[in-house]
Amino acid sequence: EENFGAEARPRVAWHIDPFGHSAEQAALFAKMGYDGFFFARIDYDDFESRKRRVAMEMVWRGSASLGSESDLFTGVLFYGYGPPPGFCFDHRCHSADPPIQDDPNLFDYNVDQRVALFLERVREQAKYYTTNNVMLTFGSDFEYQNAVEVFKNLDKLIKYVNQNGSVNMFYSTPTRYVEAVHKAQKTWTLKTDDFFPYASGPYSFWSGYFTSRPALKGYTRQCNNYLQVCKQLEAIHGTIFHGKPSVTTLKQALAVDQHHDAVR
Repeated sequence: EENFGAEARPRVAWHIDPFGHSAEQAALFAKMGYDGFFFARIDYDDFESRKRRVAMEMVWRGSASLGSESDLFTGVLFYGYGPPPGFCFDHRCHSADPPIQDDPNLFDYNVDQRVALFLERVREQAKYYTTNNVMLTFGSDFEYQNAVEVFKNLDKLIKYVNQNGSVNMFYSTPTRYVEAVHKAQKTWTLKTDDFFPYASGPYSFWSGYFTSRPALKGYTRQCNNYLQVCKQLEAIHGTIFHGKPSVTTLKQALAVDQHHDAVR
């Protein structure tokens, strides 16, 4: 904040892919001075229930003993952490989601259709939130590999949606979203327990991964100890494998094994 100004200080927590969320985590964020918390993964049944009750955003009280000191504004992201369906502009989505083609001289001009579909997606999401602010996420796993392509299409989408006049679309941040929602002066429901366990569908519980496969977890930790030692030795003495870092293979194996999908 001293070097970059108040706007640079993180004020919103952002959990897009953990498999459930503990009340203690919300309490920690609140005590750290965060103003809001957003996450993508929520139990499928809870998600539908919150849609019916228009309770996708709430105040989460993370600690009974701390009381209101642990209160944190919390929101569930509607489309997970990806874009609205039909609006992935990354190169891997081209077969399904067409880019914004705004040259009327070409046969595949599609501005009117794309704007109409986008507004449909926005209105669908807005039904389940209590203010007139809608936060949309763009991007997903392994995306923005060609950021120019993504932002070129986003720029076009923003331009033509705003020309339509139904909604005001612009680049923003979670912090500014929280500020806008706060100005609406709404009363929020209160949550006091965990978002555990997480299930993506009937009988599809993503739980047990903290205690499952103990041998693999132990082996991973032991190998990581060796890796750190080897990295230090290599930094001091260099590698003996013809210019190729000798720890690369172990680094890659541990990276995969410690990814949260692998740990699960």
